[in-house]
Amino acid sequence: MKWDKNIVTVVVLLLMCFASLPLEALAQKAEIKTNLLYWATSTPNVGFEGALSSRFTLSGVVGYNAFNFPGYLNSEGTDVNPKFHHLLVFPELKYWFCRSFERGYLGLHGIYTDYNVGGLKPFGFLGLADTRYRGHAYGSGMSYGYQWALGESWGFELSLGVGYVYLRYSKYDCGVCGAGQGAYSRHYFGPTKAAVSFSYYIR
Repeated sequence: MKWDKNIVTVVVLLLMCFASLPLEALAQKAEIKTNLLYWATSTPNVGFEGALSSRFTLSGVVGYNAFNFPGYLNSEGTDVNPKFHHLLVFPELKYWFCRSFERGYLGLHGIYTDYNVGGLKPFGFLGLADTRYRGHAYGSGMSYGYQWALGESWGFELSLGVGYVYLRYSKYDCGVCGAGQGAYSRHYFGPTKAAVSFSYYIR
């Protein structure tokens, strides 16, 4: 997957956000985490979250998938190369009802992703079996989540969110070197976050 200047800009901005956190806030508490649901899509992912105050935290999650799945011949005898290539950057500002990293919270998140996806038979109902989509998307949304402490060093979090995403993409036949079908854009409203995460606290 090609890393264009937009992807580099988003990653740099996310790193700058965390670099700007005051040292006393980071000393209060921070955590490293990963989303198990995201791993279920074969996508390695890692997140970092730091306390801004007693009730606000800033988090960022990055996921990257460059794996090719086993190829197959479709019903027309075309050689298909399934893939779920993408880079996702997901920053989120959270307000905790009790105090940072404890119990329930409301979150405001942003989304940026660059993707090259297609040939995925299990997701044929989304049009991903016979077509490949290549493009990028960005948006924002709100979420609710709850976090449980598992001892002094570990945490477990559940979260769901909804929002808006704007997608720009080109469509191709899903076969190897498939012909282009045109360029499109789409406005999406619906679920934008689902997380079942384990975290490790850094005090």
